[in-house]
Amino acid sequence: MRAAIVSCGLLLAGCRSDIAVSPPAEQQKIPPQLLAAGSFVQMNQTNAARYFVSGIYGLEDNAWRWAGRQAIVKLRLKETEKLKFQMKYAVPRQVIDRNGPVRLRILFNEKLWEELRYSTDGIFEIDKPAPARLLKPDADNLVTIEIDKPLPGENGGPEMGFILVHVGFQPTP
Repeated sequence: MRAAIVSCGLLLAGCRSDIAVSPPAEQQKIPPQLLAAGSFVQMNQTNAARYFVSGIYGLEDNAWRWAGRQAIVKLRLKETEKLKFQMKYAVPRQVIDRNGPVRLRILFNEKLWEELRYSTDGIFEIDKPAPARLLKPDADNLVTIEIDKPLPGENGGPEMGFILVHVGFQPTP
């Protein structure tokens, strides 16, 4: 017993007291800019960048944004039942002219939900019931949109795949 007390005393004497220590609650705070703000994002909202994980570029015409080969958005859902997924996007003529038909895939939390094929350009909208089984309640959810044949980047710039206007989940009536 005496040896254990002496060992503890030596161990404590060797600890440095000039190391900054903060309470666990402060160490575990997540900065607000890393949390998704809601379940739906318009590309022209002032805080839209808070939702972007990767692959979405600058605002154009105060309405839409180019996305690369893969765009990932983080959306916060309280509930997962009785939601519809809405997305307005465009497959640009330049992409079809250069590459021919393209395939667009939509994944929820890294699980495939939809695969769409386009042989002509245009503006498209999705407004369909969202599968609760692919979503996480009271959590951030990742929506990944992938195009198989984006335009190559010019002069070292990023690939350009499709145009995004809005994306997210809305409650069904």
